[in-house]
Amino acid sequence: MVIKNIVGDQNPYANKKIERPQAKELQRTQEAVKNSGEAADRVVLSPEGRLRGAALQTANEAPDVRRKKVDELKKQVQDGSYRPDLKKAAANLIRDDLDLLV
Repeated sequence: MVIKNIVGDQNPYANKKIERPQAKELQRTQEAVKNSGEAADRVVLSPEGRLRGAALQTANEAPDVRRKKVDELKKQVQDGSYRPDLKKAAANLIRDDLDLLV
């Protein structure tokens, strides 16, 4: 007794074919996109990106209320009379670093 082809085809990929769109079909699709007036590509911003954009716009529109203080500090730096509080600056740096870890 001889049993043939019990498992099926020996080449499992023999019946698998890639269906490719015909050239005319592809051309019609491309023309439809061109004629529809819509761009095939589009950009979508993440919520974080939109938030950053809104923050930047708000910052650019804000009045420069601290201009006087900045000018005073520049003058002190140029005169050599500016003496920053190093302990306060170090404490702020440590606080900021701890905020990143939490």
